[in-house]
Formats: sequence, structure tokens, C-alpha cells
Amino acid sequence: MGKMIITGGNSGIGYQAAKQLVQKGWQVTLFCRNEERAKTACQKISAETGSQQVDYILADLSDMASVRAAATVYLENHGSLDVLINNAADFDLSVKKPVLTRDGLEKQFATNVLAPYLLSELLMLALENADDGRILNISSKGLAVFPKISLDFNNLNSEKTYSPTKTYYQNKLALLMLSLYQREKYPNVSIQAIRVPNVKLDISRYPNLSPLMKTVYKLKSLLSISAEEMAEVYTALASEPGFDGFLYDEHCREIRANSSAYDKAGQERLCCILDKLIQL
Repeated sequence: MGKMIITGGNSGIGYQAAKQLVQKGWQVTLFCRNEERAKTACQKISAETGSQQVDYILADLSDMASVRAAATVYLENHGSLDVLINNAADFDLSVKKPVLTRDGLEKQFATNVLAPYLLSELLMLALENADDGRILNISSKGLAVFPKISLDFNNLNSEKTYSPTKTYYQNKLALLMLSLYQREKYPNVSIQAIRVPNVKLDISRYPNLSPLMKTVYKLKSLLSISAEEMAEVYTALASEPGFDGFLYDEHCREIRANSSAYDKAGQERLCCILDKLIQL
């Protein structure tokens, strides 16, 4: 087995995937923003698996300096990397207006699009040097409701309007476009995406939700799969052979992305914008 990074691995699907992969013999490093939660997650995984093959590095994915620092620390500590799972995402319905990071970026866009792109680029050489380097990016089943959605290049950073839900779906479409672009740019690394449906969530992670929205989340959870079940897809695509397609659903079935995701001119335009933002 090899070495793996999972962003946002201290809870939810990321945590369950980390536990499953440690059980399979992988060395897993969690990239987490909160040190207390990261420590607790590592301790629980070690206790439940009987393995010490899990550690963490602090990384605030809304802060590009923090992303760069975390990648540097990882390479200094571990040297090599086989799999990167860009799992972490920012989506909070209680936020009604854009929150700007110290880089002047809208926080959802920074966390959900720019951070996974930057992290992939910073770690790409290590992944190319691996025997079977892989990147998994996480999409949303909600995009299926909008088959004709296209990327609004004039509102990437919420310059015109802001809605947490619309921004999230725009972010997830952008991440699919980036994944397809990098698949062609880096043919020696397997770059794939997973479409995640409604998953049972810990409501305590969203303390600012209104009572109505908490009720909505609880009702949605009744029809949702568990984090453990969804994590099995992460684990399969990260560690098993036979998955050569691009986008997979919660049943490990290959599916097609939104048509606009395959627009090569749009992919190139998006990457040019991101490259300027992160000054690669």
C-alpha cells in the first residue's frame, strides 16, 4: 500500500474513507483546519483500526498560503504521494452574503475550487512519480437537476450575486471542468471525480442553521445514504484497479457529467483564470 492525503478528513465521508483506507494498510494524512478535531479523528481511527498509519497536517483550504505550507510540510515529512482525495468543501446555507478571505476571494470559491486545483498542482510531480498516482475530486448529485448549467465566468468570485446553493453548484461544475482539463494535461496520473448524493450529516457541524433548515436537513437525512456507504466509493476508486472512467456515482457506476463540463475552451479559460490567481 502507499501514501494518501484526504482533505477534510476529520468528519463525515472523509473520516470514514480514511478509516477504511487505514484498515487496508494505507498511510493516510488528513489535511484539516481544526487541530483539536484533527487530533481526535486520528486517535479514533487508530483506536478503531489498531493502526498508527494516520496523521494530520493543519491546512485552511480557504487560505492559499496555508495550502502551500501544508503541501510543503507533507512533502518534507513523507517524500512521496500516491493518492490525493480533494474531499473538503464549504457549503453553509446560513451564510447569506459573500465571506471574503484574506486573499480577497469569496470563501466558497477559494475552498471548493482554487484550493483543490492548487493542491493538485503542487503535489502533481509526486503523483506523477508514483507507480499509480491518483486524484479524486468530489462533485454533487445536485448538478443532475441542472443538466444545462454552464459556468458563469463573470461571477466566479461572486462579483455580481451570491447564493450559497448556486455558488456551490457553480463550484462543483468548475471542479469537474478542472478535473477533465488535468486528465489531458497529466496523462500519467489518474484523475477522476465522484458524484455524491445526499449523505447523512452531523447537524452540529452547522450551528448557525435556522430551526427550519435543521428540520429540512433531518428530513433529508431520512432519504440519505450513510457516510460509511459513500466512503466505500472513495476507497474503491482510490485503491482498487478497474476504474478507468471519469465520473462515478454512489454505486461505483460510471456516469456522464454535465455537458458544459466537457467544453475544452471553457476548461482552458477557467485554468488560465486560476493560474493567475495562484500565480503558478
